Amino acid sequence: MKILRRIFLAITVLNVLLVTAAFIVKKITPQYGDPESDSFSVLAAMGGVDFSSKSDTLQSGSAMAFMGGVELDLTEATIVDGARLELKAIMGGIDVVVPSTWRVEMERSAFAGEAQNTTDPDGAAEDAPVLLVTANASCGGILVRSKAPEPVLA
Repeated sequence: MKILRRIFLAITVLNVLLVTAAFIVKKITPQYGDPESDSFSVLAAMGGVDFSSKSDTLQSGSAMAFMGGVELDLTEATIVDGARLELKAIMGGIDVVVPSTWRVEMERSAFAGEAQNTTDPDGAAEDAPVLLVTANASCGGILVRSKAPEPVLA
C-alpha cells in the first residue's frame, strides 16, 4: 500500500509541475499578430491553436507547442523571399501547411522527437519564393508539408 501512495504522490507532483511550467511558458512567451500581419507568434501550452495567415507580405513567424498542438495554415499567404519561420515543439506537435509553389529549406534539430519537411524541393519553380524554417523538437514532432493547388474545372 505504501508503494501505491508513493506512486500516486509522484504522479500528482509531476502533474503540478507540468501545469506550473505551462503557466509560466504562457506568461513569458510573447504572442502577437493576426492573419493579415507580416509577422506573427503563436503559442499552444496544454491546448491547441489553429492559425491561418492571409498576409500579402509575410516576413516572419514563430510557433511554440508546449504539451499542446499548433496548426499553421500558410496556404493563403504570400511571402517575401527569404521569409523565416521558427518552430519549437516541446512534448507537443506543430503541423505547417504551405503552398506547393514555395520552396522550403529547413534547419532542424530533434531530441526524442522528429522534425520533417515533406515538401517537394523539385516541385517549385526555379524562382519560387523561399521559406527558411528553423525547427527544434524535444519529445515532440514538427511537420512542414505542402498543399497541392486546387484543380481548375472547365
